[in-house]
Amino acid sequence: MEKKNNKSNEKIEKRVIISSSGDLQEFDEHISAMGSAKISGGKTNKSIRISGSGKINGDLECNGLTSTGTVTGSGNFTSHGEISSSGSFNIAGFLYGDESADFSGSTQIGNLVNIQGSLIASGSFKVGHFVRGEQGIQLSGSSDINGNLSSEKSIRIDGSTYIEGNVVGEEVLFGVSENIRKRQHYKIHGSILAKNKVDVIRTHVKGDIKGKDVTIGKGSEILGTIYYVDKIEVDKKVKLANEPTQIKLDEL
Repeated sequence: MEKKNNKSNEKIEKRVIISSSGDLQEFDEHISAMGSAKISGGKTNKSIRISGSGKINGDLECNGLTSTGTVTGSGNFTSHGEISSSGSFNIAGFLYGDESADFSGSTQIGNLVNIQGSLIASGSFKVGHFVRGEQGIQLSGSSDINGNLSSEKSIRIDGSTYIEGNVVGEEVLFGVSENIRKRQHYKIHGSILAKNKVDVIRTHVKGDIKGKDVTIGKGSEILGTIYYVDKIEVDKKVKLANEPTQIKLDEL
């Protein structure tokens, strides 16, 4: 039994091997790969920088990732530093980050996303499970989330969005940015639950809405019940299945 455990530990701690058709350099704190890079599964205490394409075989654990090209991974991805991708980012498993993550291209994660810092996505963002951005979430592209979306801070969404689960945050804002010209639509299969403010427009919510102050803008439809503590504002063109209900703060 002891021998099996030792082998298992060796497998988890195996060192990442990177090869590239272009320039490949290793520094004290990061590894830089240009061209077409192949990355083995394993662990490195350095960050990885990719300019071109990077293919990850298996689970990868590193101290951050910066990519200006294409990244595809067949397993899980764990980062102990910041994640930044301005191209295509496709991971088959889960995505975990100790710090912030910023995606400005096409992003697809097969399982859950758990980011301890802030999460920003300005392109296509598709996730097969729940999404959590501890220090705030901002989505301004096209988003499709097959689970809950949650944060301890603000959740701001300005791109067309479908969320299968609940949206939970300190405040939840859908389509309130003044610089958005297109009339995006937002579909929430679950409920919206905020500790403070809810402000949505052109939003279809199958469940309930709860917030201290709630504003429902034109083009919205709420099939559940709106619960508010202090203030409620509903546009005359909103469709409500039930009358709003005032609650106490401790009922949020």
